[in-house]
Amino acid sequence: MTIPETAEFARRSNAHMFGEGSRTLLCAHGFCSNQSVFRHQIRDLHFQGTHRIVTYDLAGFGQSDPSLWSAERHADLGGYAEDMLHLIEELDLRHITLLGASMSAMIGVLAALQCPERFEALAFIGASPRYLDDGPYVGGFQQAGVDAFYDLVRRQQDWTGALSSMMLGAPVSLALQEVAEGIREVKPEVASVVARAIFQSDYRALLPQVRHPVLITQTRADSVVPVRVGEYLQRNLPNAQLALMPGVGHLPNFTQPGVFNRALLMFLAALEAGGEGQPL
Repeated sequence: MTIPETAEFARRSNAHMFGEGSRTLLCAHGFCSNQSVFRHQIRDLHFQGTHRIVTYDLAGFGQSDPSLWSAERHADLGGYAEDMLHLIEELDLRHITLLGASMSAMIGVLAALQCPERFEALAFIGASPRYLDDGPYVGGFQQAGVDAFYDLVRRQQDWTGALSSMMLGAPVSLALQEVAEGIREVKPEVASVVARAIFQSDYRALLPQVRHPVLITQTRADSVVPVRVGEYLQRNLPNAQLALMPGVGHLPNFTQPGVFNRALLMFLAALEAGGEGQPL
């Protein structure tokens, strides 16, 4: 399908639509990534039988119009939620299942709470409501390690040099090194501002307000989001199920697409049948 000529924001966000269907699968990528991480879902014809798939690049990333990004607006994930709702309104998307990777999971929570009538369900990939440890809550990161990452991004102009510095012993955790590998094509200002918006965020208090069915997916060895975070989400979201994937990595939709697609298909089929997602 073609993006309408009148959909200016969608075009500036490099949005694309695939397939037909009365329901929508809206795909939103994570930090320093782009919509290409969903190519295995787009290629699976099973999805295109019932769902229109919409992908786009978040402001500051991929092939989105650079002028869409604002250091002020996007210093908080709420700015990205506003963008998502703008896209939804412009394309008149309804019966949405949000497929939100990493930071876009909580962006989706913010958008769905603001405009619940547009959404049918949420599917998380490597989601976290808070990345920093906080008392008994294990988010996976300490503030000192995250501060070192911010400093690395701030000081380096050449991303190859930045990666070399980390490999030579800068005090940055392995998980953040993996994140940093994706930022070479991203402007340092964007990476710095959005990293803070992610790592300093805390959306735990919003979880009990989410009434949509939620599918939580992550690998058993996600170096960014510990399994305990997925379990925390399952306990604190009113209508959620957790699907732990085999293998490692932060994006099982990309690294284990067969297993991931089967889990998502079961969830979508149950929604279409009028249920709330089948146990996985």
